Amino acid sequence: MARGKSRRRLSKDQDEVLTLFQRALEVLKVFRKWILLGVVGLALLVAGWEVKVYFAGKRNEEAATALTRVRAKLNRPEEAAAAVSALEQVVQKYGGTPAGREAALFRAHLLYQMHNYGEAAQAYRELQAGPAGRDPGWDYLIDESLSYCYEAQGDYDQAAQVLQAAADKAPGFYKRELMLRLAWMLEKAGKAKEAAPYWQRLLEAPPNPALVPYLKEKVAALDAAKKK
Repeated sequence: MARGKSRRRLSKDQDEVLTLFQRALEVLKVFRKWILLGVVGLALLVAGWEVKVYFAGKRNEEAATALTRVRAKLNRPEEAAAAVSALEQVVQKYGGTPAGREAALFRAHLLYQMHNYGEAAQAYRELQAGPAGRDPGWDYLIDESLSYCYEAQGDYDQAAQVLQAAADKAPGFYKRELMLRLAWMLEKAGKAKEAAPYWQRLLEAPPNPALVPYLKEKVAALDAAKKK
């Protein structure tokens, strides 16, 4: 009798498993269309991403090759105008790539060296408006270079404004370098009082130990001026 009960129980368990399996199949039949669409969509998304990465990498390589062709002209003053034109073509064709941004920076530098300060300033402003998340050193280089353009045009106030904005967000060494130049621009603009705090802060943490005697002279001169 015990064995009969065991067989009946086993048969009942098997029926329950089969019933659950059949129910699962019915559910899959209802949703298989959506599951299939989801799988296909995911596959297409992955394939699309891989294609995008491939073409982005290929474009970066082409941009680097194009920039390499122009580099030979960068140290030849007689070819400066031709180099500016070639760099502009690289920027227009490969803007947004690392080599494209580097070409834009070289172009701005060349314009400055050619004494085209207005055009150089515009080129640096365009670089300032570039994408976020870049190497901070890149941003500080652009800001400082732009200040040189304004200085060359005699606009010391504008140069100081650019440097002030850059110094406010710069860390450590970059901050001290920008503050040094900012103090000079403020003095050139006839704003010795505004420059004084920067000379004092620079004396407390100079960017270069060799500047300490110079900074002491600056601070002493300002203190003497205050006593008059």
